[in-house]
Amino acid sequence: MTKTLIDLAKALLNATLILLAVCLFLGWKLMDAAGGVTANAGAIADRVTPLRTAVAGLQEETASLRAALQDGTGTAPAARLEQLEHRLAQIQDSLSEMRGLPQQAAAEAARAGAAELAARLISAVPGLKDGGAACTPPGS
Repeated sequence: MTKTLIDLAKALLNATLILLAVCLFLGWKLMDAAGGVTANAGAIADRVTPLRTAVAGLQEETASLRAALQDGTGTAPAARLEQLEHRLAQIQDSLSEMRGLPQQAAAEAARAGAAELAARLISAVPGLKDGGAACTPPGS
């Protein structure tokens, strides 16, 4: 009876240690994935900064054009309005490019995760490395 209880305690300890190791591994992989997402978010933020600067410049130009039109001292307001429209079109193009960035980042993360999972599965199953020899029934 005592031997059975000792074996049961050892099994419980082994199961607990295995569970702890799995949790640590999954936590490590989660932190690695979070680092990748943070890097992607940093790249997206880097692309937003010039756009923010362009919008601020556009606001200043609009304010100066409005002041010049109200004062009646505006020099060639049509040319300035054309420049303003051109800059607005550039910002619209930048915004339309940026709308796809989150989807691209998610797709890249999914592809990288799938590739890593496939590589781990292939390395874990010896028959997959040899072109599927493990799938053939014995004696064939």
